[in-house]
Amino acid sequence: MNEYICKYYKQYKTIVLISILVSVVISLILSKRIGIKTSGMLFVALFCLIINIYLIYKNKKQSIMLFLLLLPIYTTVRRICYFDILFIKVTFETIYITILFISSIKDIRISLLNMFRSKEKLTFKFVFLIGAFFIFCINSGFYSENILSSLSEVYIGVFIPIVFMLCFITYFKRDDKYFVYYILIAAIDFSCLYGIVQLFGRGISPTAIKTNKIYLTFGYNNVNIFAGIVISILPLLVEMILYKKNTKSEKLFLYPSFILYSISIAITFSRGAWFCYIGVIFLSLISKKYRKLLAILIIPAIFVAKPVFHYILDRGTNTSFLHNESAVARIQSIFTDLVIMRKYPFGIGAGNFPDAYKVFSFQGYLSMPQSIRFNAITAHYTLEHAHNLLLQIGVEFGIVAAVIFIIIIINRLKLCLRNIEFNRGVFNSILIYSLFSVITGNQFDHKGVITPTIIIFTMFGITELAFKIKNNIERGLDNGKV
Repeated sequence: MNEYICKYYKQYKTIVLISILVSVVISLILSKRIGIKTSGMLFVALFCLIINIYLIYKNKKQSIMLFLLLLPIYTTVRRICYFDILFIKVTFETIYITILFISSIKDIRISLLNMFRSKEKLTFKFVFLIGAFFIFCINSGFYSENILSSLSEVYIGVFIPIVFMLCFITYFKRDDKYFVYYILIAAIDFSCLYGIVQLFGRGISPTAIKTNKIYLTFGYNNVNIFAGIVISILPLLVEMILYKKNTKSEKLFLYPSFILYSISIAITFSRGAWFCYIGVIFLSLISKKYRKLLAILIIPAIFVAKPVFHYILDRGTNTSFLHNESAVARIQSIFTDLVIMRKYPFGIGAGNFPDAYKVFSFQGYLSMPQSIRFNAITAHYTLEHAHNLLLQIGVEFGIVAAVIFIIIIINRLKLCLRNIEFNRGVFNSILIYSLFSVITGNQFDHKGVITPTIIIFTMFGITELAFKIKNNIERGLDNGKV
């Protein structure tokens, strides 16, 4: 192991020293303004980013793997690096992916040609669907009062994940699947540990956790963002435990990760995450291998379904659903979003949801059925986003864009079913992501956090690995080198 580390240190000694020097200087310069703790986070993230970018020109596959592993770290510095330059939204993630994309244009062109030539019609359609979705997202920006601001949101929330997916498809092969799984699981392990550490200073009793939930962000600004991320990676972890022959060292990684994920999901107190956790377990058991176990579990599940459903719906409290301010606000959001979409069918432009909601929320409230309005409390606050990804897309990017995104999801699920043995975990991941996005909500960009979007587009990319065309042109890309 030491020899392996020494070998890499000698190979990358110069760039490591340069990265340390640059990171130290910049962190020290900004330390008075941003504080010691934040400057320390900046040092770590900037050091990683420089190494990550350097690897692009050495080995793109290794660079992409490192980027996925470092996603939680890059997210921590969005308060320092999150600004617009014309139509470009600048964050550590967009800096890296933009450079990766520019350096990979020729290879991506070859990869797209292979996808066009593919005998798999779903792959052919996928390329056109992604293109159409991007065009309608851009089009919505021209209905915005601040066109450049909306286009910058499209850049970070739509363009960046799409081109990252194309790079992933270009440089990865079928055999890389489990390596990617390990990287994603390890990255979220870091977030889980960070979230649990956040609780230590405030108490770890159930009451203390509920009281201090607002501080439990897991590094993602909002606990629901983390819940959406971990619930999307959980199916990959469960697939590896149930369907892969693992060594002892692999088991020592996978089983503790599953326990860590389970604890983290529990303390989020996210209704959507709790529902989806149960969904992941049952979906993962749907196979010939576990049909007997699934049949045994379904019987008691039928009897406990109703009380469990009510417990989750009320978030483990004595407050009923219609007397929960958060739940009522989300119901009102559905009707408000429908009002906005009827008025602006081509969207209002990315990033404009909060302002539009303030204008139309009262109309949305009046359009709610009286049976709900008369029996529910009134939310005293407005929402910054729809808490429903499809409605968020419909409001900001337009109805057509929302429909196209639904078709993209269906396209990927159908492709997974063509080779479910290879894509079992990804199929469940995409399905659970879609469910969570509807019942709890997701955004393509939440104040600089695009980790959930990068992950789901990576899932889209993994579905292609089983069907990639192997020809002379693509063999030249196998090592991820230009």
